[in-house]
Amino acid sequence: MSKKTKTRILITGANGFVGTNLTKYLSQNPTFEVFAMVRDKSTIRFLKDFQFKEHSHDKFFEIVEANLNDEQSIITACQDMDVVVHLAGLVSDWGKMEVFWKENVEGTKKVLVGATKAKVKRVLYLSSLTVHGLNGHTYDDEETPRIDRGFAYAVTKKIGEDLLFEWIEKNPDADGAVIRPGYIIYGPYDRNTYIRILDQLVKGRFAYINGGKRLISYIYIENLCYGIEQLIKAAKIHGAYNILDGNMNWREWIAKWEKAIGRKIRSISIPYFLITPLTALLVGLYKLLGIKKSPPLNFYRINIMRKDLAYNNHKMKADIGYNPPIELEEGIQRTLEYYSTTKKKSSPNPT
Repeated sequence: MSKKTKTRILITGANGFVGTNLTKYLSQNPTFEVFAMVRDKSTIRFLKDFQFKEHSHDKFFEIVEANLNDEQSIITACQDMDVVVHLAGLVSDWGKMEVFWKENVEGTKKVLVGATKAKVKRVLYLSSLTVHGLNGHTYDDEETPRIDRGFAYAVTKKIGEDLLFEWIEKNPDADGAVIRPGYIIYGPYDRNTYIRILDQLVKGRFAYINGGKRLISYIYIENLCYGIEQLIKAAKIHGAYNILDGNMNWREWIAKWEKAIGRKIRSISIPYFLITPLTALLVGLYKLLGIKKSPPLNFYRINIMRKDLAYNNHKMKADIGYNPPIELEEGIQRTLEYYSTTKKKSSPNPT
């Protein structure tokens, strides 16, 4: 790819859940030079925890400041890079389309402009399986039709994918790929996603919809980082790649965590037809009052358990040789250890 001694990699959104883990993971590879892109004045305490080599002033990676709303800063950040891994964007199950559009569409356009001007050879774009919608999927692959309307996050991610595919067509000397991780991404440095469910499990409670019998895809964060590293190093990549460890129904999934936590989890099951009117009421009320925070229930949250959302990773295995190194039980244990340590640090000191 590059004639340089090392492959220079820019990670946008490097202080997020995936970005923090990916920065840590890739920076351990001696053939890479990693550059962690963050917004000005954003929280980078996690990155600082492992930026420097032990007992040394030498760094594992560099931190660079740039903003998805500032094209020139993106162009500058992309200079002399071989690979851009574009993670930055708005990840949420609640919000207005214009906000998602600004971050996930306009921001992606700026990253691709920067990649073009810097003659970057490879761009990886972190997307989502939500681009296929939530109407039921049973071990589907990357060619499954995508949605054109629905959740703002999914729609803008689909448009972001198309922008990358167009960029590849216009830049014959470069290539790229779309990454679609499993629905559940779990592991250390999670602040906003699966951690919300884990909080409830540790407290010993959980609520299913329609009995928890539907399938869901999952991946441990380090396995996702391993898969992204494979895409960086691969001689040739194309299209989209599902990166996931497996699928199981919600009851089986929660049982795995129950066993690891070592306590009985009290659960209830709510029929979808009963929870829908309450969700509609809450969503309507929050929109009417202009409340930016998501209501306790929204349509994404209740639809995630309504139908099977199972996918396969055959392409990743066949084309790239994906073989996740961390087993499910080990991933769960590592996640719980990190969770426990984090909670102890955040607890007030006894008086």
